[in-house]
Amino acid sequence: MSIAEYIEWYILYIPASVYGWGLGAFLAVLLLMMLWKGVAQGVRYASGFLLVEYVALLMYFTVFIRPEKGERELLLIPFWSYKAIAEGTRVLIQEHIMNVAVFIPIGILLAMVLKGMRWWKVLLAGMGVSLIVEVMQYIMRRGYCEIDDVIHNSIGCLIGLGLVLLCKKAHQ
Repeated sequence: MSIAEYIEWYILYIPASVYGWGLGAFLAVLLLMMLWKGVAQGVRYASGFLLVEYVALLMYFTVFIRPEKGERELLLIPFWSYKAIAEGTRVLIQEHIMNVAVFIPIGILLAMVLKGMRWWKVLLAGMGVSLIVEVMQYIMRRGYCEIDDVIHNSIGCLIGLGLVLLCKKAHQ
């Protein structure tokens, strides 16, 4: 069994009860952390947990449940899709919007976990997550590995970060 097959098997066949027990344990630890360290630290830990869960679900839906393609596809030409849209391929507009939208929560959660970090470090972390998704799609032959996705995911991450900064400013 290859590493990719093992990861796929592990992700697909974990019983739901494991997630349920994990969530229960997390909530208990979160409550203890809030009592011990304070609410702000508890929120930070909760954001970290949610970030890990969100990235796991993102990997599941964008890599592991997709059907395997016959060959690996790599598109490293930036903004190639905009030319295709100009030539009439409108379905790519939906993909771009979805790629931006799916990374807004990652920007929000990274901003909560990496509290006090400069914006470009949050952006680099978001780009790192996007690159991991793209590389896994390439390795496992599950979708296109393309630079346009990384660009759009990064825009979504920045939007999420911007929302957190706006909320903080409005709260002050």
